[in-house]
Amino acid sequence: GNRNPLPDEIAACAPFLYRQLKSIEPLFVCALGKFAAQTLLETDRPISRLRGRFHEVEGLRILPTYHPAYLLRRPEEKAKAWQDLQAAYRVLQETIA
Repeated sequence: GNRNPLPDEIAACAPFLYRQLKSIEPLFVCALGKFAAQTLLETDRPISRLRGRFHEVEGLRILPTYHPAYLLRRPEEKAKAWQDLQAAYRVLQETIA
């Protein structure tokens, strides 16, 4: 079903995620939704306050934005998510250039 992850599920999976991120060393991570952003940023701030800019945690750049399921329920927020994706694209373009 479409449900939020439980705290113990996040705690069980987070170490695997962190090891994978350390292994692949991505340019940045686009965290889709509240749980991804809050887990990676180790915060309880709402996604609406986290999105819109890059954050850095232990050398990893993180760009939080809205989850696609949220955007289906709140299409008026799509413009903000589009702005976030455009910021991600600019970083990619700068890296390629």
